[in-house]
Amino acid sequence: MSKRENTNQTPTHNATETSKKETVYTNPASSSQIIFVNTLTGELATNSDLNKNPLKKLDREVTLSQIAYSERIPMSSYWENFSLLPPGCRYTYNHSSHSGKLEIDLFNTKKETTDTPLEILTSSISSRCKTNYYKRLVVRLSGGVDSTCILLSAIEAVGADRVTAITWLDEKSSANADLKAATALCEKLNISHLLFKFEPWYFFQEINLEDHISISVSMASNKVFEKEIEFISSKINGDFIILDGHGGDHLFLDPVPPAAYQSLLREKKIIKAAKAFSMFSKLSGLSFYEALISSYKQRNHDNYQRSQFFTRHITPPPAIERPRSLKEEYLQAIAQAIYQNTTHSNISTDILYPFTSKGMIEYALSQDPYDMFDNYNTRLPLRRAANAKYPNIELRRDKGHITSAYQKALKYHSNHIIDRLESSWLTQEKLINISHIKKAIRYSSMGFGGADQTLIKIACAALIKI
Repeated sequence: MSKRENTNQTPTHNATETSKKETVYTNPASSSQIIFVNTLTGELATNSDLNKNPLKKLDREVTLSQIAYSERIPMSSYWENFSLLPPGCRYTYNHSSHSGKLEIDLFNTKKETTDTPLEILTSSISSRCKTNYYKRLVVRLSGGVDSTCILLSAIEAVGADRVTAITWLDEKSSANADLKAATALCEKLNISHLLFKFEPWYFFQEINLEDHISISVSMASNKVFEKEIEFISSKINGDFIILDGHGGDHLFLDPVPPAAYQSLLREKKIIKAAKAFSMFSKLSGLSFYEALISSYKQRNHDNYQRSQFFTRHITPPPAIERPRSLKEEYLQAIAQAIYQNTTHSNISTDILYPFTSKGMIEYALSQDPYDMFDNYNTRLPLRRAANAKYPNIELRRDKGHITSAYQKALKYHSNHIIDRLESSWLTQEKLINISHIKKAIRYSSMGFGGADQTLIKIACAALIKI
């Protein structure tokens, strides 16, 4: 895992004996560490402890479920008999059944504040820089709302002369919109601007088991982040901290989930549901009918992909309870952002994720999720704060994507990935439909159908050194 410094380091966990049969473990939201629970003994271990364990073994059934399904907040690692306890969660372990239940534990983090999101971002960056004054700040700048606000906050915190922006460049993709927006912003603010062009061969490298804890799409881009660090180091003298805007979409519910109107319908709050549904429809650009069936269509697509890629039914991984309201959906989104930023990179450098700083989490927990959007905009509190303080800075409504980068990478690596797949345990044990997967890789590499997440995870699983 990453060796980066933690913004708000606190004791990693505590345990409470609720009875002779159960123990409740909690992992504070600000711990920035993943903890493992041995499901046979109930004992805890950190990631470094687990790496020293000579008895750890890849759990193939759990690995299959991680490939086939998307876990919002994972509780399963791909190690046999080890479950995850992410930050901001609690895990109740039953000693009789040797089973556990994962739940969100963010309520104690709640704290009322009158500060705006922009002020909180600036404060979190300032507090980090007090102990790292000698370091330069490098902002990953897409030109979208989140990265723009982090750039403005970084300038406010340490001054423009200590801030550099870096924009990822992917030719012939919508990420070029990022380039135009980011370049214009840096010119306006007189900020040093680096352009990092990531190549197809940076993706889908061989993967060391110890570098990850479960199967995820991010495994495909390990090398990209290594190359980014090398590039920055070649351009900047001395140490630096990278500021990353990941998590902003979670904390401000963008895109707006269907739960915004579905939960109100279940509660028979018809007028409020109609208003929320109207906002959802306008924001998503979907007709009323398309908006109503969007979740249903996605579930059908996912089920179809599983039936095509796998030769048998795959059991879903254990998961936290499905949210019953937008408030519960919001809590899960916040916890997911904390988890992803904890496990996002295994690069040994300082990375700060201001949107999951302690102050921002406290702010988000004090908000009504329905205040995050209206008929025309998402991220309303952040937009309003930025517009009020920087009226001359235009905040972008859209953002670029790097789907085409994954497609080009699949094309570049297709023969190697297919060779690895054909010799992998997935094929040898006849768990996947290799002919269909080969066809899907060829299709995706030609630009058809996008870069399916399940397909990328299958490729990553084949590239793991076992």
